[in-house]
Amino acid sequence: QLDSRADGRTIDADPENLWLTRHSRRRLDAESLRDSMLQVAGQLNPSAARGSLIRHRPILVNLGGNLHQPSNHRSVYLCYLRSSPPPELAAFDLPDFQKSMGRRESSVASGHALYLFNNPFVLKQAERFAASLFEECGSDESARASAAIRRAFHREPRTDEVARAVQLTKATEAEVGCEKKALASLCQALLAASEFR
Repeated sequence: QLDSRADGRTIDADPENLWLTRHSRRRLDAESLRDSMLQVAGQLNPSAARGSLIRHRPILVNLGGNLHQPSNHRSVYLCYLRSSPPPELAAFDLPDFQKSMGRRESSVASGHALYLFNNPFVLKQAERFAASLFEECGSDESARASAAIRRAFHREPRTDEVARAVQLTKATEAEVGCEKKALASLCQALLAASEFR
């Protein structure tokens, strides 16, 4: 019942999962997604952040632009201002900071996929993820692909997945001419995968 996968007979008997025959899959919220990306890239700082990034700003209410500074601390330690949500989280159904909300909305929008493809934060974490794989596995392409899948999805990779990951990395390398960028592309694909989210 903790596994979201089920055989055909179980799904036919309980198609809407009313009897809780399997775990219902759910998408990570914005904070958990950001923290997971930092964790997989080896960049998450689990210690409490000290102070507030706005402590040296005399005027806040009408200050325009992005007030946030980069941080590798957990999302719970980010500065949440009513007029300026954290940019790493803004695309994923953040609550309205103007009023109390008992329950957060959950939507599926094209902006989510675009964020995972284009956002500088995601690109940087993919690059750091790839760099850590080079340190861990060296030049062994299969070992790097296996480690990437294992770290991103928290399970053992299937043989066909490893083969396709290596194939993707080789094709990307042939196109961009850089092994590190090719591996970063694979890492970004894993971070954008439904299974990761």
